[in-house]
Amino acid sequence: MIRIELLFFDGCPSWRQAWTDLGLVLAETGLDASVRLRNVGAMGERDKAGFAGSPTIRIDGVDLEGYDGPAVMACRRYEDNAGKGWPGTDLVRTRLLEAVEADGGQPFA
Repeated sequence: MIRIELLFFDGCPSWRQAWTDLGLVLAETGLDASVRLRNVGAMGERDKAGFAGSPTIRIDGVDLEGYDGPAVMACRRYEDNAGKGWPGTDLVRTRLLEAVEADGGQPFA
């Protein structure tokens, strides 16, 4: 089972659209996944590492775009989605399926 985290902080409302789109992609693909919504304001510094701005989606601990630097406390923009504040569903779907394949699993529950 893949692990997904959507990290956000109050003040950047785009996480809501990312959360909705993530749910749609999961429903569409039928993937077996554990999903957590996490407010970075309630997290320790160690857990914030790799947070590239709000919203950040991590799949099995890896950022969708591969960011692995220090925490960025800013609203995030996704180039794959014309600079909007949430990733496009194609990117989310692709990364989810790649994670399942890397784990040797089947894409559908």
